[in-house]
Amino acid sequence: MCKHRIMHEAIRRVLHLTSIVETSSASASGIMDRMPLTALVERRIQWAAALLCAGCVGYFYLLDRVLFSSAHFAPIFRLLLTDDDLKTAWLAAAICLMAALWNRPAPIVKLVDFLGRHPYPIALAGAALMALGTVAVYHDYPLSMDEYAAVFQAKIFASGHVFAQLPRNLVDWLVVRGFNGSFLVASTDTGRAIEHYWPGFALLLAPFEFFNAPWACNASLSGLAILLAFWITKEITGDRRAAGWAMLFTLASGAFVADGISYYSMQAHLTANLGFVALLIKPTRCRAVCAGLVGSLALILHNPVPHALFAIPWMVAMSMEREQRRYLLPLMVGYLPGVGAGLGWLAFRSDIASGAQGLSLVSGAADGIFAWPDTVILNMRAAALIKMWLWAPPGLFLFALMGRLRLRDNRYVRLMAQSAVLTFAGYLFVRFDQGHGWGYRYFHSAWGVVPILAGCALAGGSEAAWQPDTRLRLVSFAGAAAVLNLLLVLPFQMHQIDRFISQHLAQLPAPQRPGNNVYFIHPRGGFYVADMVQSDPLLRNRDLLLVSRGAALDAEMIRQNWPGAVKVASGRAADQWYLGPEDRRVPMPDKDGQVHFVLAFDQMTCRKDTPARTPAAGIGFSSTQGYFSYFALYGP
Repeated sequence: MCKHRIMHEAIRRVLHLTSIVETSSASASGIMDRMPLTALVERRIQWAAALLCAGCVGYFYLLDRVLFSSAHFAPIFRLLLTDDDLKTAWLAAAICLMAALWNRPAPIVKLVDFLGRHPYPIALAGAALMALGTVAVYHDYPLSMDEYAAVFQAKIFASGHVFAQLPRNLVDWLVVRGFNGSFLVASTDTGRAIEHYWPGFALLLAPFEFFNAPWACNASLSGLAILLAFWITKEITGDRRAAGWAMLFTLASGAFVADGISYYSMQAHLTANLGFVALLIKPTRCRAVCAGLVGSLALILHNPVPHALFAIPWMVAMSMEREQRRYLLPLMVGYLPGVGAGLGWLAFRSDIASGAQGLSLVSGAADGIFAWPDTVILNMRAAALIKMWLWAPPGLFLFALMGRLRLRDNRYVRLMAQSAVLTFAGYLFVRFDQGHGWGYRYFHSAWGVVPILAGCALAGGSEAAWQPDTRLRLVSFAGAAAVLNLLLVLPFQMHQIDRFISQHLAQLPAPQRPGNNVYFIHPRGGFYVADMVQSDPLLRNRDLLLVSRGAALDAEMIRQNWPGAVKVASGRAADQWYLGPEDRRVPMPDKDGQVHFVLAFDQMTCRKDTPARTPAAGIGFSSTQGYFSYFALYGP
């Protein structure tokens, strides 16, 4: 009897202690919902945003003076940061203060509700405006070699081929030697040429090239990304208004719009990753296979790192959760086509490359690109954080943080946040800044989750947890910051892009018409002028842009092909020859209505007084996939 009493008392005490622990845990959870970081962010978000905007302005005055250094930045990265982004920082700080003072949420809510009710027309209008922006702002021009490489390959695919067949003795005229093996791979033995990057984005771009509408590719992907952001937010929150917020934040962000009007593959990465998320929100075996197929395309868009970093948290979670584990194998099956295509492309690229270059392409892919974070890399990533903040509405990343904290128990919110953090952290081990680009394009593949998380922060389902005045302040500030960014900062950034590209193109004299022109470009003669050596893979363009190999050899090239041509301009960036009023292109065999240049150059028939000349020393292939050879042209 005594034993039974003792046992009964022990059980009673254990149950009592358990109830205390459960009550304490529930109480702690409630306090977390109402108090520490979440409540602090809610109450002070507008002033935290203003402080961070001021910090961005202060960064530029500390740069190269105290703590921060741009000594190892690429020249183009330094220019865009210290010139354009500095001006944007002041404007962003001003509109942040204006938004903090705005206290009329009613018109903001009406706008957001309108977006939430009409997602398809809004996405279509956004895509149309970005297509217009590609032509009017971006000049329908692949500014950087990263962009041109994909355009080059897309033109090849659109013509029904896998590689371009260049005259083998003209490869060094058509491709800057330091870029051969970096952005393009062209064999001097066979004349075959392809892009260096993996071909997924070129495959997406090829149909648009076929119909002479490449400007519509990224614009169409942008429209799809807007719809995906809306759908994912609505699925997570069950709130159309929250989904409207996600659309507003997306459309008002300079990074999203700039990549949408460009020829970078990053908008395709962003859209593919959002599609990957959408398919895994309500998983079935079929949807898991489809998510793998989308992921396999994302792996080969230009290189596998961006999607791999994004997808790792999802795969790890799927393997660790019993209910989700059954979808892991179908997901992996979906990845097989992309993995096979990527490996096949590497083998094909190696076959085109010759000698040590081919070995380097296969075995030295990571050599010199990845490194442990040091002060140089951390300086670059500090600048990247500044760019991320300035190319989004003020406070967007704070709202994303708030969304993560508010819905911290939601599996998909957690995984999206982990994908974003891992993507940024992964590039801490890449030893280069991004060079060209608007915003921080290394992060752009995961950028799509930011407006979704920010929309989750403003979900109506959590209104009961808010104080009324807090709710009004959040809605007023978020809406005013997004709208002011859309109306003031975004047009200013588009003007900066237009001005920069116009100045870049102005380095070459205008072509004379009617007829054709040949430009011999001096790779070291201007600011990133080597990037302007952009030839159609079938030589169909009206004018030719060739690499200068010295005045004598350039003149000999003209003499052998167009003896009647006249040199009309000579400058630091390029020499211009006018071929006359008649079109010197000839019809292409089996291509009705298409014309192209037919070139020849025989070194053996050169005049005796014509010296053999090769490109400047130091512009050779490097085992670091072209980054060092690129800096050999432009400096660190």
